[in-house]
Amino acid sequence: MNKSEREPLQNRWNGETSKLGMKYLLGKGKAPFPCLGSGREDLRGLVITEMITRADIRDVDLSGAAVEWAGQIGPYTKVRGGVFRYAVIDSNIGDYFSECDFTSTGMSGATIRGEFTDCDFSHTNLSSAGGTEVKFVRCRFTKTNFRKAHLIHCYFEGCQFDECKFGVGSLAGSRLVRSPIDPGMLSDTLMEHVEWS
Repeated sequence: MNKSEREPLQNRWNGETSKLGMKYLLGKGKAPFPCLGSGREDLRGLVITEMITRADIRDVDLSGAAVEWAGQIGPYTKVRGGVFRYAVIDSNIGDYFSECDFTSTGMSGATIRGEFTDCDFSHTNLSSAGGTEVKFVRCRFTKTNFRKAHLIHCYFEGCQFDECKFGVGSLAGSRLVRSPIDPGMLSDTLMEHVEWS
């Protein structure tokens, strides 16, 4: 998906369908578009401008979506089986994500909280993102951009790091369990008090 493919998905939303999409995410109504062949609800291209909190979201496709203005995902929100491919999330995101696909998602400058289990962050832009005490379990980071990201006192277990870009950021105080990172990728990254096991 590129910009030209994202725009039609965002342009199909109007005031009424956007309200329905937000209500669905908050568990207060039905999705405005038919279910996709994958079995996921079709919220592709939705622009989220409100806070989603205390929601339990399952099997939703938010590819090409955007989180703007006061919009954010969390706190106390659980997302399972969500697809966020090529979405733009540059605000707050948390609290629990399981089996979610963040491939090629723009998360530059985002504030990350909570726990991510079995999630794919391949080709994701996490540059200048920040998070403290975030937990990542069995997550995949392939060609992920961590430049200027500050993930402090975070916990990584069984995570895979391949061809990632680090630098001018920090993993200080973090613990990495069965989550090896090639030292050559960590130039100019603050690694003070990092624990490896």
